[in-house]
Amino acid sequence: MKCTDLLTQDHKIILRGLDVLAQMARDAERHRPPEAIDVEALLRFFCSFADDHHQLKEESALFPELLRSYCGQEASLRHMLFEHDQERSLVEALEDALHTKQTADFVYFAGRFVDLIRTHIHKEDRILFQIVEAALSPEQDAKVVAEFGKFEVDESLLGDLRMLEWKYLRKAA
Repeated sequence: MKCTDLLTQDHKIILRGLDVLAQMARDAERHRPPEAIDVEALLRFFCSFADDHHQLKEESALFPELLRSYCGQEASLRHMLFEHDQERSLVEALEDALHTKQTADFVYFAGRFVDLIRTHIHKEDRILFQIVEAALSPEQDAKVVAEFGKFEVDESLLGDLRMLEWKYLRKAA
């Protein structure tokens, strides 16, 4: 399996979390704010899975290898890193909105977060991954995949995500 296949699998999981967050924001707009414990679980998922697992794999394994083999991509990778930092800032804003019980801020930052990550994933899937597949040799790809293998997923996060999907998306259907 290629490194881009593994990252695409992560993207699909992250998109599921975004669906839950978008529904939570819609509920909050309708004066039915989500339970704080559910928002905390979802934010923990984004911090642990999307950031500490997925983005860290890109930043520590893929991007350095890509820079070594494909000059001219520094600006594109800097932009990806900038978006990763924006995502982290938006998670902090969502945490602040949750703890200060500012529903309007929660809705606003949830919308920004969902839009930013969906766009970011689209760029990676459609643009960055084509560059990666053209730039990395099979040996380099295998090296990146091996590095990815060092990142473990806390399975409880995925269980929490499934529970939140059931709770928030089932009722919306």
